[in-house]
Amino acid sequence: MTQRTWYLVRHGETEWNAARRMQGQNDSRLTPEGHLHAAQSGELLARLGVDEMYASPLGRVRQSLAEIAAHVHLAHAPTFDDRLKEWSSGDWSGFLYSEVQERWPAEYLAWEADRHSVRSPNGENFVDLRARAQAFLDDIAHSEAQRIAIVAHGFLNRALAACLLDLSAAQTLDIRQPNNVVIRICTGDGEPVADHYVGGAGPLAGLPQSAPAGQVA
Repeated sequence: MTQRTWYLVRHGETEWNAARRMQGQNDSRLTPEGHLHAAQSGELLARLGVDEMYASPLGRVRQSLAEIAAHVHLAHAPTFDDRLKEWSSGDWSGFLYSEVQERWPAEYLAWEADRHSVRSPNGENFVDLRARAQAFLDDIAHSEAQRIAIVAHGFLNRALAACLLDLSAAQTLDIRQPNNVVIRICTGDGEPVADHYVGGAGPLAGLPQSAPAGQVA
């Protein structure tokens, strides 16, 4: 099996992240802190080395890529793929988390109890995300690149990690990726190994398991 290193990069903090507003596949602009997050990720990727980059086409990722591009210089521009879009939050998109709890109390409680299997109204769950993530990974399996960066989203990156590490539902939901965290996964012969960087510092062993207050997908 090809020895490969994967970097799962989350976009920088957005205005809706900061406000605790559910984004899903809707968009909001990066905050000043979010621009810093993306720049830190770019500096880290430049230090570690990247051969290919894939990305979600959503606006907050494109904004983050503009910061990353100042540090990472590739022979080819990042490849955008719709399967790397964030979880669709359906009818909840654009509402504050507190508003979702008020407007859809029963549905929100069910979702909180089992985010892996329960879908938001007209939205997706982690089963859907994992199917998208696996289809994407299958399609790029032929790549000769040894270091691949994927710039995407908090929920979608969890699904990618679940596929690469063969995680259970509980292990998948335990992952928390703040906007300044880059997850690194090494695959090939033997068991895959994961670690992560925070604000460019690290690596820290294992997957990130907790997020500061206010960090939302």
